[in-house]
Amino acid sequence: MTAPLDRRTDHRVTFAVLCIGVASFSLLQSMVNPVLPTIEAALGTDQATVSWVLTAYLLSASVFTPIIGRVGDKVGKERMLVVALIALAAGSLMAAVATSIGVLIAARVVQGVGGGVLPLTFGIIRDEFPRDRVAGAIGTAAALLAGGGGVGLVIAGPLVEAL
Repeated sequence: MTAPLDRRTDHRVTFAVLCIGVASFSLLQSMVNPVLPTIEAALGTDQATVSWVLTAYLLSASVFTPIIGRVGDKVGKERMLVVALIALAAGSLMAAVATSIGVLIAARVVQGVGGGVLPLTFGIIRDEFPRDRVAGAIGTAAALLAGGGGVGLVIAGPLVEAL
């Protein structure tokens, strides 16, 4: 009998998926800031309550980022990356259809669970990439994290106007 072939995904495809996850998390972190007054008016709430749209996301991400990363070390980084990406997508869908401030805040908590993409991305790069590509890949992912915050602030206004 022959051993089964190891069909690993090309590290460039993996890197593209990781970059999309990091960029999505980063954009979601900052895009809401400029539109908080619009959300406040649209959902008929006050400034103190609408600030929880941002706070819930950051609080959830700060709690779940290390938890998801650690669980990824135990049960598999790839498996937990899927969980984190599903949380980002599900939270985004919930936020898109939210008709009340409570639902929007809950959606942002779910999105925050997606913060696990950060430690998982760095761990997957370290574990799966060719040694000579690790530093560049980690640098690119970190730049996406930083750049996404700035881009999110800029595109939020036009995006809200268009939709």
